[in-house]
Amino acid sequence: MISSMSFSKSPIRAAVLLAAAGANLNAAVAFVRAAWKARRHRREVTRLLAFDEHALRDIGLTRGDVLVALAGPTFDDPSTRLRILAVERRAARRARAWDHLVMSEADRPLSATRLSA
Repeated sequence: MISSMSFSKSPIRAAVLLAAAGANLNAAVAFVRAAWKARRHRREVTRLLAFDEHALRDIGLTRGDVLVALAGPTFDDPSTRLRILAVERRAARRARAWDHLVMSEADRPLSATRLSA
């Protein structure tokens, strides 16, 4: 009875070990892919330093944004940081425009506000 019990657990242990090895291999492959992608994006972001201020402004960035993104750790993707900075700047610009619009409506006479509504 003991020999049959250990025999029945042996294939289960082997399957568990194979599954763990497969998971570790998948994790290693995912890490290598992410590191390679971050390296490629770092090279592409470095090319942005050759752009002039006007070209960078056209895509919603500044030279400081590019330098901040490149200052991060080597295996971090700097393009993600640039995307966040551009979205934050765009949101701030929209908020300022909205505040300006609200303030200009508050300065109007009450009759002009009623007529425009």
